[in-house]
Amino acid sequence: MARKNISIPSVAEPADARVGSQCIKSGNLLFISGQIAYHNGELVGPGDPLEQCRQAFCNIEAFVTAAGGSMDDVVSLNIFLSDIRYRQAAIDARAEAFDEPGPSATVVGGVDFAFEDLLVEISAIADLS
Repeated sequence: MARKNISIPSVAEPADARVGSQCIKSGNLLFISGQIAYHNGELVGPGDPLEQCRQAFCNIEAFVTAAGGSMDDVVSLNIFLSDIRYRQAAIDARAEAFDEPGPSATVVGGVDFAFEDLLVEISAIADLS
């Protein structure tokens, strides 16, 4: 099955193509790699896990929209937190981003990110059928 890269101007693709892509469409499925709180190269919400979650969900929504879908098409999330105490912020941002019942979600705390100021990373899978 052919795969198609989906890109958006506000989220940079990895500098090294061997790393992969931010978003791949394969058939009716959309795989969005871990989104962090960057918008146009700037960190959103330094020190604020709720704002970082909100920005990650905005990035996810931009990819889903670019692929012709909506947030209602998102079926699964993986939410990674630098501190599990940020779980409530992730829950609150998720409730803002999705209508009930929303997608399934896995939440993992205690993650070491590549950059010290990152508190959250969220990946998603959407079904565009």
